[in-house]
Amino acid sequence: MDIRLATDGDVTAAPDWLVGIDLRADRWRDEATRAVVGTENGAVVAAGRLFTSRVHDDRYWVEVMVAPQFRRRGLGRSIAMFLSDLRADSKPLCSRGFVSSEAARFARGLGAHAYQTCPPERVRTADARRLISSPVATVAGTAVDLCELRAAWIDIYEWMHADWAPVAPGFAAHLLADFSDEVDLVHTRVVGGSRIRAAAFVFADEPEPVVVAECRERSEVDGLVLLRACVRDSLLSLAEDDIAAISFDGHDTDPHFRPLLDELPAGGEAFELLEWR
Repeated sequence: MDIRLATDGDVTAAPDWLVGIDLRADRWRDEATRAVVGTENGAVVAAGRLFTSRVHDDRYWVEVMVAPQFRRRGLGRSIAMFLSDLRADSKPLCSRGFVSSEAARFARGLGAHAYQTCPPERVRTADARRLISSPVATVAGTAVDLCELRAAWIDIYEWMHADWAPVAPGFAAHLLADFSDEVDLVHTRVVGGSRIRAAAFVFADEPEPVVVAECRERSEVDGLVLLRACVRDSLLSLAEDDIAAISFDGHDTDPHFRPLLDELPAGGEAFELLEWR
């Protein structure tokens, strides 16, 4: 297999099996965004891209796809190694996927290890009644100024990732780019109106909503109590509108969310963030 830098022509003529990655021309954004294709007899049989996130720039994400009939021949590994050599610096490489996914297995085959794990997080909304009813009052996102909701989201996101995936300079603008379009204010619940202390943010997604729940401050003394109220009221509001299940987006290291999740019967599969050199 010959490997070369991807062009606009490769993007235009991308075969159907490449739907798994968003192929771009090499350096589509800057020197930290690289893309290549592998060819045999002039036909593209593999492709990959390397890029940093505008929210987190501490690692290079790697995405590789190989045509089905050419798999199990080491072509994906060759693409990944070629991309590794295109790095502008020595930041580690990373990927993600459910534990049993091809993406996770492929990364581990390259020497990757998990630097963060998201536990099984699919929950039936009706199971919110298993959480202890709290005297803490929550309000819907519709009752809170959007600027305060954005500020709380920025604060929560930044400290939540600080120890294992620090945010990049200027991350907030990119983090908020789709916030107003995706947040479900009707089912979002927060404690505190003028100054949010805890929140269960609900985001529209398919096949079901995604909920991110944590406290504004890592050191919140009453964090579990406040968060329990937010999650319980949010899930019950979803259940009332016939939304049967949600998936949380949390991490093993989240100090208030993780123990709260243990109070609910969660299903699904663990999701790993993996890195390698």
